[in-house]
Amino acid sequence: MPLLSEIQYSREATVAAVSAYFDFLASMYLDDEAILGPPNEGWPEMTPDRLRGLRKTDEVVMLLRHLPYLHGGEFDYCKNAIEMSTVMTEFRPDEDIGSVPSHVVGLISTKQDLWLLDTELGVVYWLDCPGWIKHHPTREPILDDPDDYAPEGETGWRCEPAWAIADFFELLKDQFRRLSSIPITPTLVLDLKGVKLRARYEGALPLVQAVYREHGWPDLARYRKDTCLEAVRRKLEERY
Repeated sequence: MPLLSEIQYSREATVAAVSAYFDFLASMYLDDEAILGPPNEGWPEMTPDRLRGLRKTDEVVMLLRHLPYLHGGEFDYCKNAIEMSTVMTEFRPDEDIGSVPSHVVGLISTKQDLWLLDTELGVVYWLDCPGWIKHHPTREPILDDPDDYAPEGETGWRCEPAWAIADFFELLKDQFRRLSSIPITPTLVLDLKGVKLRARYEGALPLVQAVYREHGWPDLARYRKDTCLEAVRRKLEERY
């Protein structure tokens, strides 16, 4: 397992990892138009002065300034997206996770998931990480014990699984490669082992997995997104 001493934060590498993740999702199911990329100088609206209310470091602001975002529609499976409206919002008032320093930013905050990216350590913490990922991760989490490095008030959430930033986004991709996360439409993804909307599609998910595999997934050289998604739609209409 990697150690924090072996990991370095890089804004450029973080932006590249997020961008590659979005590109991966677009290759599988997302509409290309759903991804908004910043201009070369970054999103002009995101400046330290305008985002002062977030109480975050200038580095966090600069990171948000250069990240791509998704727009349009209601994404039922929010962990697939780093939506601008989400990162611009403070944590839920009922979220009692302890102290979160100014150099840590929430990439997603929903009833199911909370990702915290540390711009000093170069890692992402996945709070309430699903058990099947926590206990059988496809990428190695960091080994360090939070009691050895975390300030008082932060050890609680820092005990959650954490990965180097690039590894974290590869971990997410792996869930799609293995079809543990299954796109049903361009805006809806279900967890095979989760509970969200599971009852509605009970019995259909293995059929949808088979459709993806029949269309070449996860071999991107063979996979044809539009044809596959249309086949998924027809399969679900036949059943429901």
